[in-house]
Amino acid sequence: MLFKLLRQSYWKSSSQTTWMKMRHSYRAERYRDYSTSYLKHDGPVPPLSVPVQLAGRKFLPGSWHHQFPQQLNNPQSDFPHVVTPSNTTDTAKLSLTDWATVVRQYLDDNLTKYGAILVRSLPIQNEAHFSHLVSQLKYNPQSYKGGLGYRQQKLTNVMTASDEPKEYSIELHNEMAYLPNWADLIIFYCKTPPALGYGGHTCIAKVSDYVDRLGQDIIQPFLKRGVRYQCHLFSQDSIPNAYLTWQQSFQTKEKAEVEEFCTNAGYTYKWDDSENLTYYIDLPAAVNHSKTNQLSWFNQIYQHTPTYTVEHPSFENLDIPLDKHLCQCYYGDGGKISEDTLFRMRSINWQVAVGFEWQAGDLLFLDNVLVQHSRLSFEGPRKIFVSIMNY
Repeated sequence: MLFKLLRQSYWKSSSQTTWMKMRHSYRAERYRDYSTSYLKHDGPVPPLSVPVQLAGRKFLPGSWHHQFPQQLNNPQSDFPHVVTPSNTTDTAKLSLTDWATVVRQYLDDNLTKYGAILVRSLPIQNEAHFSHLVSQLKYNPQSYKGGLGYRQQKLTNVMTASDEPKEYSIELHNEMAYLPNWADLIIFYCKTPPALGYGGHTCIAKVSDYVDRLGQDIIQPFLKRGVRYQCHLFSQDSIPNAYLTWQQSFQTKEKAEVEEFCTNAGYTYKWDDSENLTYYIDLPAAVNHSKTNQLSWFNQIYQHTPTYTVEHPSFENLDIPLDKHLCQCYYGDGGKISEDTLFRMRSINWQVAVGFEWQAGDLLFLDNVLVQHSRLSFEGPRKIFVSIMNY
């Protein structure tokens, strides 16, 4: 087990978790004895109806590598774990606030066990319903300030899942693992599922399955040396068609606010003469789970490198040197990570990924430390929203 391999544990503060449990305990207790009466396990998710090609997929980083899997795996017998209302009368009988309480209790009892729980057939018809439900779950919202993904805030606690070009496939990742303050819980809502056979799968992978295949020659150096995440963000005025500017990432136009964020979070940073920002931080390759305290591999090593961005359509026509790409990743002592290591990690990760087919109204709850997620390229309509929370 991974926790046996690391001599020093890294702790994430659990004070907010304790406070939220106390606040929620009375209301949840009302449903503790019969939350499973309102939600039932609905058996395994059906296998993919159409084979999904991975190897050689355009704009999927590393898909040309000889170890990359040919096709996406079907869902496992209980991954994701799927539940539905126990009968049709329950759906109409409970308000969204009541459903939030039932779902919260089910998550408290089961999410760390399964890692991914897919809730189907709740009365969620739009992003406003989703916003109301996640607000009533009584989790602690996680700010996306400093995040490096393309997404837009839509409603309270609701963002677009991703505004990346639809022809691009987003890599498997633990959300915000490159930040010192990451999210515990990722909640997806499917408003418009992609058409069958047109891509757009949200793929998921158990971190434990990934680590089991990595090998000690990869794991041990990162456990001993840590990980350095470095970012270069252009100013909105310095380069046309920049992928992501520091004004977008930090949600401000004030350099002083960025400097305050970097200082408080422990980053080393510098500005160049064109007001472009380079900053980095050293983090562990594994963290303690905020609920179970068990150590888990948690990072974005291969995802946080130019091997990711060079295969992104937005970078096709950007004539910039590799050291000015969005992300760089090193060992924590500044040592270079070989490309062979990066592509082995990427290929092994995709070997353990599974996919499922979205249905309108689906809610997918992911423990962000235990489970990675991604998005495959797609054609046609697809609308997925996300809420990022802490326990």
